[in-house]
Amino acid sequence: MIEVDRRTLLRAALAGSAVATLASCAQPVQSKSAPVAAGSSVDGSKPLEFFNFDGGYGKEWTTMPLDLYRKEFPKADVKLNSGQQLQQQLQPRFIQGDPPDLIENVGMDGATLAAQKQVMDIGRLLDMEAYGQPGVKVRDTLLPGVAEAGRYDGVKYEMPYVFGVGGIWYSKPMMEKHGWEYPKHWDEMLALCAEIKKTTDIAPWTYQGKFPGYLTNPMLMTAYKAAGPDLKKKVDNLEPNAWRDPALIAAAEGYQELAAKGYLLEGSQALSHTQSQTYWAQGKAVFIPCGGWLENELGDIAPKDLGMTMVPAPGMSKDDKAPFETVTGGPGGALIVPAKAKNPQGGIELLRIILSKQCMQNFTKVTKSLTVVKGASDGVELSSANKSMQAVIEAAGTNMFADWSWRLWYKKLLDNSDKAMAALMNREVTPDGWSKQMQNYADETAKDPSIKKFHV
Repeated sequence: MIEVDRRTLLRAALAGSAVATLASCAQPVQSKSAPVAAGSSVDGSKPLEFFNFDGGYGKEWTTMPLDLYRKEFPKADVKLNSGQQLQQQLQPRFIQGDPPDLIENVGMDGATLAAQKQVMDIGRLLDMEAYGQPGVKVRDTLLPGVAEAGRYDGVKYEMPYVFGVGGIWYSKPMMEKHGWEYPKHWDEMLALCAEIKKTTDIAPWTYQGKFPGYLTNPMLMTAYKAAGPDLKKKVDNLEPNAWRDPALIAAAEGYQELAAKGYLLEGSQALSHTQSQTYWAQGKAVFIPCGGWLENELGDIAPKDLGMTMVPAPGMSKDDKAPFETVTGGPGGALIVPAKAKNPQGGIELLRIILSKQCMQNFTKVTKSLTVVKGASDGVELSSANKSMQAVIEAAGTNMFADWSWRLWYKKLLDNSDKAMAALMNREVTPDGWSKQMQNYADETAKDPSIKKFHV
């Protein structure tokens, strides 16, 4: 997975009215039966291993749930392992039949794991008793849409743990100081970039060049706003010539102009996520694309007065078919239990503990990101960054979708899209050439009988 970007985490959780607007398209199955007793099927003497993605959210948040598991099963040898290259680190262990018991999956091909039954159906977790809430089912503690997320062919293989939104970030004090107004359309964005370049020594944009998917996200959103929802359906379903849509080519032209006209911080195409984000926090660039984990990943690097603010990606023009407020957002992240784990029941039990209100509240405190559990932000002082994300979610209302499904379903296509985006921003291909490349990659995926296909 493009390291941090591939979380598709869209990642800040929100209770109350903003989340309620997302519920209309996700009606959870209600059951009046009593919760399933938890913990009784766990062998408390067995070792337990949790593999954490040590990225934007770090690993400090894992301490509480692991300690609670140790308290529940004092004889268990509980281990935490972490990494950032899960595909390389864990694929051999899956092949050898020795995967961890619970994995925070960022980078492995979730769709293939599900299709090959290498991960467990964890649907029964939803009807277990919520940890620390006697008589209450796990499903009844979750925000709308969470119980339905993480399913392939109707089976729940993944449990989201954060709830959020992706967009563009800027420093509000910087924008106010210069009298700049965030543009809603791309021609206005290019005009603002020209003004910034002419009147200051600040670069208009930077991005995580080594992980081009960070910039692919807003570019696709600009195209979506121009063309409307049918574009997403065609692209996700691998329809012929879907990537040849004029809206995608126009968006590619617009974003390539950032490089062509010198609107990128010099060397952005070669920067890592941490490098580009650090330069942005230092005021060397005005705009940067990222998910809701940005604040936590920056940590102490971010000045106290940075005033981090998230906004949606600009649309293409006043003729757009989807409103400016449209964003990708919703339940994100994927906690999975491998089918061949040595202690899968322990993995499910740890997952139940992680989803407890106390652990999710701790997650919010530690990572500055909100979660999928109702009320988990109660009593937690939220930053300006989180408040801006909430404002984006509230403004989007029903104009929010989880992500482009092809990015979740087809890992090879996702990897190839990174190559195409890098070529586009390095000006090695024209926007039309980028479109043709992406269509070729999509056609290869559609024709490959070894790849299981999904449809929206």
